[in-house]
Amino acid sequence: MKKTVLCYNLKGTKKGKEISMIFSYLGFRVRAVDPGDYEMTISDLLEGKTADQKSEGEGFTDEMLVIAGATDDALNQALYLMNKQKASVDLKAVVTDNNRDWTSLALHEEISKEHQYMKGNKDS
Repeated sequence: MKKTVLCYNLKGTKKGKEISMIFSYLGFRVRAVDPGDYEMTISDLLEGKTADQKSEGEGFTDEMLVIAGATDDALNQALYLMNKQKASVDLKAVVTDNNRDWTSLALHEEISKEHQYMKGNKDS
């Protein structure tokens, strides 16, 4: 699997440009995902496909990164550089055999729940 990062709700922002530069520097292909493609599977998005008919349904406005094909070292470097540049994104996921056939909407829902759970436990 080619090193790729899918970026959600970051297009045209300063943070989005910084994240794109970081991942590009590390040899990742960077793709901004259009909200009309949120119902496509992660694997289709990683292959560069777009929806024939854009969805106009439910979406989300949170920033999210979905990272594929990264070694632990590359992932650690990316996270270190993002932290250094103060370009944090709360919702991040690594593509697995389990989630590669999920839609962006389903993945967002799952990692949002996980983030809220971890944030709640951290505050305790």
